[in-house]
Amino acid sequence: MALQVQTLPVGMLEVNCYLAWDPSTARGVIIDPGDDAADIVAAVTAAGFTPVAVVLTHGHVDHIRAVGEVCRRFGIAVFIHPAERQLYLSPLNALLPWLPAATDLPEPLPEAVDGFGLGIEVLPTPGHTPGCVCFRIPAAGVLFSGDTLFCGGVGRTDLPGGSLTDLERSLREVLYVLPAETRVYPGHGAPTTIGSERRSNPFVRP
Repeated sequence: MALQVQTLPVGMLEVNCYLAWDPSTARGVIIDPGDDAADIVAAVTAAGFTPVAVVLTHGHVDHIRAVGEVCRRFGIAVFIHPAERQLYLSPLNALLPWLPAATDLPEPLPEAVDGFGLGIEVLPTPGHTPGCVCFRIPAAGVLFSGDTLFCGGVGRTDLPGGSLTDLERSLREVLYVLPAETRVYPGHGAPTTIGSERRSNPFVRP
């Protein structure tokens, strides 16, 4: 698959919102629309594809603040792992005074639907949060890792619900076993590959 990926750093914490679409069908998804809804909508329109869903790697406020407006603008649903639903909808899910809780959030889908037309595999990777997931598209050799794995780093585990033990297991047993050439698009920062992180990530080694 000749997947197209566009990165939009959004919000004060520069979350990587991703637009991912198949040019042969002009259909795709919006991953982690953390803020700046108008910019996301404009980018989707300029790219010329039809979004079929918003998909979330986890529920932290910096990854979800634009969900309501984006979903309403395109008339689409949002998917998040069921274990993240409580966090996603919580009025306490905020980083005050900088990031108030997201409002007008749509009720999430109970499950991923047919790979959202892109053959997306949902990989549960608890650790950063209990219901954290990564999205893998095997046909394109890419992984959207959210805040589980970064270029030269890993997600923090000192926030409520975090677990270093779970994070290490997710990396070693779920992500590091993927093909080395898998291109990784993280929730913050630059892209990387599974092979590069297996070799040199200083935080969790295979």
